[in-house]
Amino acid sequence: MKKLWDKKGGTKTNSVVENYTVGVDYLLDLELLSYDIKGTMAHAKMLRKIKILNDKELKLLINGLNKILSLWKRGSFKIDKSQEDGHTAIEAYLTENYGEVGKKVHTGRSRNDQSLTMTRLFSKEKLLEVEKKVENLIKTLAQQIKKQGKIKMPGYTHMQRAMPSSVGMWLGSYHDSLKDDLILLEAVRKVTDQNPLGSAAGYGEKILGLDRKFTTKELGFKKIQDNPMYCAMSRGKFENIILQSVGGVMFDLGKIANDLLLFTTKEFNFFTLPDSFKTGSSIMPQKKNYDVLELIRGNIGIFNGYQHQIENVIKALMAGYNRDFQLTKEPYIKGMKLALETIEVMTLVIKNLEAKKKNLENACSPELYATDLALKLVKKGKNWREAYQEIKEKYA
Repeated sequence: MKKLWDKKGGTKTNSVVENYTVGVDYLLDLELLSYDIKGTMAHAKMLRKIKILNDKELKLLINGLNKILSLWKRGSFKIDKSQEDGHTAIEAYLTENYGEVGKKVHTGRSRNDQSLTMTRLFSKEKLLEVEKKVENLIKTLAQQIKKQGKIKMPGYTHMQRAMPSSVGMWLGSYHDSLKDDLILLEAVRKVTDQNPLGSAAGYGEKILGLDRKFTTKELGFKKIQDNPMYCAMSRGKFENIILQSVGGVMFDLGKIANDLLLFTTKEFNFFTLPDSFKTGSSIMPQKKNYDVLELIRGNIGIFNGYQHQIENVIKALMAGYNRDFQLTKEPYIKGMKLALETIEVMTLVIKNLEAKKKNLENACSPELYATDLALKLVKKGKNWREAYQEIKEKYA
């Protein structure tokens, strides 16, 4: 297919180079196509407002974009690798099916700000989904704390029994941590809720008078991202800080999974899950494994890898657009998908978690109360060091 930038009689791109530079970007854009269409609709309406398009042309474009959206929802709209991305595929379809008006849809726009807008809309939606799922997990933890929270259990330091605790204190630590994670998620959503459309290739435009206030309102962004160079520079940066904020949630989920993998062993036998959450072994008939917890724990590392991929791609780039930014798209999409799936699975785990009251309370052996005994001696007038030594000798 002829490239958007090709000139008549120009040299054709080497096929090996083309395959390498396109990579899987065209497939990723297919996943994001609905957001690209939404951005393109807003851009077209703005072009009508500044009189680049007339009413008839705008109607044709909106009809065409809705047709593409309908085809996409049915799985019938495809992006050819030769088109490189969804932006080109949209323009090609409009031009082929609606004529000259299709050639106007890209007026005043670069694929750079088009991609930024598409990804930014995806981010807004997915961040809200993450927040809702985290809120649901917090609610589920609160329900379990109310139901089983008064059950005593040992508290651990250095992986050894240390002081008395409870199921409520243990689950409550994650409940409160996730509430703090929500604050970070909301803050990052506010920071990234900026409209990059109209920044073009990263230097804006001064001829047409693009109405960025209009597209900001049309797309539901809180504000215009004013500096066009910052728009370009924020590609990758915004994705990175979003995954960092989601990473706080994933960190907590990994620790819950790790705790439960220990507490569900035969040696501890503090908690259990229904058999429908367990898997078996192909050679050991007796085995019931908590694979779901192991994979949650392992996927935290995978998620962190996605975030670090983005950070390492963008960290040394010169100001302005760089093709390296393309490489941030795949780990970002994968990271957000993995986070949403993991939060959902952990919510199911917590909802179905059963504390084994007898085992937990039997594990609360007398030495857990050693610090309490020493403090009681202090209340009776002994200094701390003498009280500490007296109780220490008792448990020597």
